[in-house]
Amino acid sequence: MRTFTTDKDRIALIVAFAAILGQPALKAQTPSNAVVANIPFAFQIGSSYLPAGTYRVQMQGNDFLSIKGESGAAVMLVMWESANKPSSDSAIVFHHYGDQYFLREVRTSGNQGFLWSGETKAERRAKLEEDASNPNSGPREDSKVEIALLTPLR
Repeated sequence: MRTFTTDKDRIALIVAFAAILGQPALKAQTPSNAVVANIPFAFQIGSSYLPAGTYRVQMQGNDFLSIKGESGAAVMLVMWESANKPSSDSAIVFHHYGDQYFLREVRTSGNQGFLWSGETKAERRAKLEEDASNPNSGPREDSKVEIALLTPLR
């Protein structure tokens, strides 16, 4: 889980909570039922490293996302955001730098609302390391990897 140590981080957290509290209709659009993601690579959530595998992804309350698999589990603080149009698919989105993957978004099909988490220190460090190893590559877009979410059998 992320620790908020700077004034900038604290202000961002307060603004995020204010936005969350001001958007009850957005919260209602995101299902609280668990979904499944088959993730083929190891990844990071905050300071937790999780191996490749099948994970159940589910909201815990209004602000925490739980991800649990046979080999590990983590909980992360998430924020609600609204896109311009509803998502056409359900997916979990990772940012990818070198051989490191960082969980950043969860979207559900047909909903404008989605969950996201901020960039961690580890992700910033991975991005800087990749930029340093490719100094002549110029500006680049963040690499994003999307994994489809599946609704578990009942």
